[in-house]
Amino acid sequence: MQVFCAVYEHGSFSAAARALSISQPTVSKHLRDLERALGMTLFVLDHGRITPSNEAGWLYHQSKFLSEGVRELSKRITRFRSGAERQLSVGCVGMLTRHHLPQAVARIMEQMPDLNLNLWVQTAIEQLSAIRAGQIDLGICVGMVDCADLHAVRIGQGKLVLMAPKETAAAARMHVTPQDIVDHGVGIDVPFDRPLGKLFHNWLDGRAPSQAAGRIVAYSLQLMVPLAQQLRRSVVIDSFSASAIMEDDMQLVDLHPEVTFDVLAISARPLDQLGPARDLTQALQHMLAGTGCGTRQQE
Repeated sequence: MQVFCAVYEHGSFSAAARALSISQPTVSKHLRDLERALGMTLFVLDHGRITPSNEAGWLYHQSKFLSEGVRELSKRITRFRSGAERQLSVGCVGMLTRHHLPQAVARIMEQMPDLNLNLWVQTAIEQLSAIRAGQIDLGICVGMVDCADLHAVRIGQGKLVLMAPKETAAAARMHVTPQDIVDHGVGIDVPFDRPLGKLFHNWLDGRAPSQAAGRIVAYSLQLMVPLAQQLRRSVVIDSFSASAIMEDDMQLVDLHPEVTFDVLAISARPLDQLGPARDLTQALQHMLAGTGCGTRQQE
């Protein structure tokens, strides 16, 4: 199509060849192939000069936008190869999007001010599907994920904690056990079919926690802490969400035995082949190092 547009614009095979820096026989071959594929005659030879057919006029106007797009794509590919232009698409689970991911993004944008960055909040399943489809370059997931066909790197570790209002008996404990939860329950439940819910219910080892009237099940991490604060109820939540929006009127209490989970950076290719993805992962790893498995000191 580029050769066709060049011939149409310049009025001869030789001029088109010079404009495209290719040979005249190559121009002729491309045009013959295009005419054969389309099943129509595009140029007519008349007394040594070529004249565009009616079909060629129609095709030129239809393909002009496509030809310009191909040229622009070629320029961008050259810029990507030279490192002059960078782009990164990232999916991340919700628990890291309030504090950790924004700070990692701030760090990498200082290093790469020309980076074009696209961000999505996605579940692990959505991220894996997007990576396999080539829609995102990097996924940030937690827990066990089915990604044997992809490249996964552990970049941090989190844990489950009990967040309790400070006026409650649970807030004064050094830790709570499954039996404590069975006896006293939690004010806001974690859904069993979500990754954190599976970890929590596995920790309970089949024992059902006490349930009082007015039970609340929160299907969003963004809801759990504000609900716990507003209703003065306890909730089991991940340490990242808790540390990002912790308030002075709430206390974090460890679970015993401890319940931990891994944070994974997942990509279709090894991270060392993906410059901006590698750098963002390293920045996020640094952010996770200080907040993953710690709780506040008991006062």
